[in-house]
Amino acid sequence: MRHASANWSASLSVLIAADQGSPSMDCVCLMVATLTAMVGPGSGTALGRLLTYRWSEVAATAGSLRPQLDAVLAGGTASPSLIRRLAPTLGMHTADLFVVAGLDLPQDLVPASGTKPWHVGTALEKAARLAPQSLRRLHEFVRSLPEHPPAWPPVRPRHSYPLGPGEMMLRLLRNRNIGPYSPKVLYFIGDGPMVSYSTMGMLGPGRTKLTPQYVTAFATVLGIPDDDLAAVAGVGAAINPRLHRNHVELARLAWDARRLTGEQLSEVFDLTTRLR
Repeated sequence: MRHASANWSASLSVLIAADQGSPSMDCVCLMVATLTAMVGPGSGTALGRLLTYRWSEVAATAGSLRPQLDAVLAGGTASPSLIRRLAPTLGMHTADLFVVAGLDLPQDLVPASGTKPWHVGTALEKAARLAPQSLRRLHEFVRSLPEHPPAWPPVRPRHSYPLGPGEMMLRLLRNRNIGPYSPKVLYFIGDGPMVSYSTMGMLGPGRTKLTPQYVTAFATVLGIPDDDLAAVAGVGAAINPRLHRNHVELARLAWDARRLTGEQLSEVFDLTTRLR
């Protein structure tokens, strides 16, 4: 790991210099690809890895943010204001980028919590079986529901672990009010592994290894490009996964349902069971 870290530091210096006119853009693209393949989850922070992977886009609009970005790339913590400004550049939901940065979500971005026995994952499992037109109808219904501010402070999860790659994936699921132990959702939508609830739960403490198959499955359910999530996790994405034909719509549905109340989720679940 020390050898990989040394290569990371040297490569990062070349990459950062690229936006100052040193190497060619072809060199930058090659360097980014090399970094993605080389960096493991123990090298740098999740946000730092993502910024490095997307550096050509980030650097082009960095402006006065450059000192803060340099600090993050050196292993520092990002400020909430930096996260809010970075999210549009990276094409990510601001709330997701807060999770990637290891920051608590502010009140305006929290998902619903404490909606038992329902969560968004229970509806997704049913929605994954719907015909495209029925899925669109369900999504339209979700978007038509009034939004109620989620409980504040949010209900804390029963289990929370240090923010390693597996725990990061589970927190991103919770950011959509998807139960963190939802292997069926990963399997049906993102070609995830067929595992038990307990096996998936062990991703949090790192007792279950985060594999490329997991990374791509999480990325598909979350609606995050798998190469971006691979950079976040420090684990490559799967090759040629068999994704659900409606995976894009399902990911959007999950996001749009993330702040629904328990009563609203019950209505969504009931409609899902009636549709075909």
